[in-house]
Amino acid sequence: MSRLTARLSFVLTDAQRFLILAVLIGVFTGVIVVCFHAAIELVEWGVHDAATSVLARVLLPAIGAALAALVVFQVPAAAGSGIVQTKSALYVSNGRIPFSAVPGKFMACVLSIGTGTPLGPEDPALLMGAGVASKLGSTFGLSRRSMRHIAPVGAAAGIAAAFNTPITGVLFVMEEVVAGWDAAVMGSIVLAAVSSVVTTRLFLGESPLFRVPEVAAIASPREVLLYVALGAASGLFATVYVRGVALLRYRLGAFRLPVGLAPLIAGLAIGGVGLAYPEILGTGYRAMDAALNAQYSWSTMATLAAAKLLVAGLAFAAGTPGGLFAPTLFLGVMLGGAFGGLAPAAAPLVMAPSQSTLALAGMAGVFAGVFRAPMTAVFMTFELSGTSASILPAMITSTLGFLIARQFHRQSILDLVAEHEGAVLPSARVGRAEEPLHVEDALRTDPATVAIIRAAESPAVVLSAMRDAATHVLVEWPRGTWAVAPAPAVMALVAAGTDVRGLSPEAGFVSVGVIYPDELLDVAIRLLARAPVVPVVSRVDEHELLGVVTVADVRQAYRFNDPQAAAPDPGA
Repeated sequence: MSRLTARLSFVLTDAQRFLILAVLIGVFTGVIVVCFHAAIELVEWGVHDAATSVLARVLLPAIGAALAALVVFQVPAAAGSGIVQTKSALYVSNGRIPFSAVPGKFMACVLSIGTGTPLGPEDPALLMGAGVASKLGSTFGLSRRSMRHIAPVGAAAGIAAAFNTPITGVLFVMEEVVAGWDAAVMGSIVLAAVSSVVTTRLFLGESPLFRVPEVAAIASPREVLLYVALGAASGLFATVYVRGVALLRYRLGAFRLPVGLAPLIAGLAIGGVGLAYPEILGTGYRAMDAALNAQYSWSTMATLAAAKLLVAGLAFAAGTPGGLFAPTLFLGVMLGGAFGGLAPAAAPLVMAPSQSTLALAGMAGVFAGVFRAPMTAVFMTFELSGTSASILPAMITSTLGFLIARQFHRQSILDLVAEHEGAVLPSARVGRAEEPLHVEDALRTDPATVAIIRAAESPAVVLSAMRDAATHVLVEWPRGTWAVAPAPAVMALVAAGTDVRGLSPEAGFVSVGVIYPDELLDVAIRLLARAPVVPVVSRVDEHELLGVVTVADVRQAYRFNDPQAAAPDPGA
């Protein structure tokens, strides 16, 4: 492998190797996720056959959760939230995730989810994809910069394979893991997501995660009111969910219990609730499929939502391995389905959409409110339903769910988990108050200390253009190139009869690149490290000089000379 790596390093650039690795990451991750799903189902079948008595049905979730906790204790890299670990790899550890996290997370979640823990396999799949990516990146000798971006590529492959939806994987990673839009890794993330989904479909088929019935388009403006009400309810429900999980996690985390005891106790409670409501155990995919196909009454779905909210919060607060994706989708589907069952009685004058359509829209609303990823919620709904008619209802509910949940609780559930684990990670939704500065914020259109001349002008014109206060001369050479030199040196040469076109670098001129007003001010700062003045030109006409930027202009834009701006904010 080392010989092959050395040969690839010699033949291919780092960017080319990165793209090739993206495809390999998708393939390897897809195979692992297929094995992951198969192992969970195998354990579920074994538990179903073994749970022949009431005692066994209560004990098995507890035993599975305790064993999973012991696995995590033996493999510490498998602990915590997979999404938070992946973000930490991007922003803290230069893209490196211990490969032991992959088998550790695999085994722990198979034991916990397979025996009935009401959590999901999507977050663990995301971490396993990031772990595979980190291992391949280090094996193929990627640079430090590329290694930092390799973890999100694997994360997209993992989440896309888990959902069988490539667009969802790409958008979630860009919204929550990268916490922004980075063109440098976008292509690789798409390649990894697509290749992982293609791989999983070779083994599992092209069927979506759920059997979603046909979704009808919005028939009247009055129908929109129902989606608005559902979006508001989704935001409130998401707030209750996030606050409840946070409260349980912080309260239970304050108790120092022996390894495996907290998951064991939570598992006993889960097994007890599962006696009455077995649909809430495990991933809950079958129950969600049934709800989307209108096989439950509204009262049943409301009861299942309340039960799932309780047991998922207990499992997550106890530290049982598993993810929050599946419980969130479960809650959204049940909330939307219950809302659809009540809608005809609550609003008899409004033609209500089908219960299945509202269940799908509710899934988008609660997901957007919990994870603060509205774009992901919309496209996830579209990919799961396979029809564009689901987009508008999902846009309404996810937008309102996101806005209302954010109004009542600024942090997403991932931010809370990261805070609980002691990490301070960036979020696309909770940024710093000040926006980044651009060149136009420091642009000076009529600089007194800079004389601007053209190389084709005569010495007499140049001398007349010089100002007494000018310290530097900015000259436009032919073909739109620029140079700068000290004003006294230029005046002396021109006064002696030297044509500006004959001035050379030996005469003190330094070539300088141009910048555009919409670029970040950091671009100007880099150029100012080599030249005292930087010209700002139009993107439409390179000969149109809009102004200049100097070090003094940058300092003023950042308010370095303002004592009040430099003083620390006591409330920060």
